[in-house]
Amino acid sequence: MPDATPTSIAPPSPARRRKVWVVAQVVVTAIVLWFVGERLIEQWTAFRGSPVEVHPRWGMIALSSAIVLATYAVLIETWRRIVISWGEELSVRDATAVWFVSNLVRYLPWNVVFQIGAIAELARRRRVSPATAAGAAVLNTIVNIATGFVVAVVAGFTALDTLSKGHATLGLVVAVLMVVGLFVLPALLPFVLGVVRRVTGRDLALGTLPRAAIYQALIGNLLAWAMYGLAFRTFVAGVMGTAAGSITAYIAIYASAYVIGYLALALPAGIGVREGVQINALTMLGLANVGQAGVIAVSSRLWLTILEVLPALYLLARGTRGRPPASTGDGANS
Repeated sequence: MPDATPTSIAPPSPARRRKVWVVAQVVVTAIVLWFVGERLIEQWTAFRGSPVEVHPRWGMIALSSAIVLATYAVLIETWRRIVISWGEELSVRDATAVWFVSNLVRYLPWNVVFQIGAIAELARRRRVSPATAAGAAVLNTIVNIATGFVVAVVAGFTALDTLSKGHATLGLVVAVLMVVGLFVLPALLPFVLGVVRRVTGRDLALGTLPRAAIYQALIGNLLAWAMYGLAFRTFVAGVMGTAAGSITAYIAIYASAYVIGYLALALPAGIGVREGVQINALTMLGLANVGQAGVIAVSSRLWLTILEVLPALYLLARGTRGRPPASTGDGANS
C-alpha cells in the first residue's frame, strides 16, 4: 500500500523561492525603517530644540546633495570595476541596485556582517558570483577605511600636529604603512578572506586578485573622500549660511568621523559615534562653537540618511529580483 504522506527531496520551486525572498525583503526593510525612524526622530528632536540660529541656503544644500549622489556613483563604479576585474559581468543598473539596497543593512547593529551577506544574495539574483561580489565588497571596504585614515591624517596634518603637540608625524608614518599594506593586499587577501569566512560563515573562494583592482579601489576611494569633504563643507554653508576654514579641514573631519563610526560595529551606521567626532573636531579646529557643531552633526546625519534610504526604497519598490534566469532550452517554449 502506498504511503499516504509522500515526501519529496526536490528543491523549492522558483515561485516559492521568490515568495520567500519577497518576505525576507519586507522583514528586513521594516526592521531598517524602524531603526532609522527611531534614530531620526531622536536626532530631529535634538536639532529642533537647539537654540542656535541657522540660515538655510537651499541652493547650497541642493548642490551638496548632488555632490553626494555623484560620490555614490564613484563608489558604485569602483565596486563594479573590482567585480569585473574578477571576470564577472555586472551592469551599472544592477550594481546601483545592489549597492543602495544592501546599504539599508548598515542601519542594523553589526551591519558589516549582514551587509556582506546582502551583497552576496543580491548579486546572486543578478547572476553574479556571490563570492566575487562579497569579496569585492570586502576589498573595497578595506581600501575605504585605509584611505579614509590616510586622507584624514594628510588633509588635517597641520591641525592634528597642533592638537597632538607635534606628534602628528607618527600618524603620518602609520598612514604610509597602511598605503604600503594596500599594495601587498593581493598576498594578504587569503588571510583576510579566512577571517571573513570565520565571521560570516561564507567561503569567499576567489582567484588571484588582479592588481588593477587595487589601483581602481585606491583611485575611486581617494576621489570619493575628497568629494565627501567638499559636499560636507557645502552642506555646512547651506545650513549655517557660511562655512569657515579650508576644504581640507572638512575632508579630514568627515573622513575621520566616518572611519571611526564605521569601526563601531555594534552601532547602526555608527550613529552617535560619528556625530561625536564631528562635534569635537569642529570645535577643536575653531570652525564652530559647540551649539553650531551639534546642529551641523545632527542635520548632516539626517541629510545623508535621506540620501541613502530614499533611493534604496525606490529601488526596492521597483523590485530587486534582477534579471530572470537565462533559458536553458532551445527556444521551443518561447
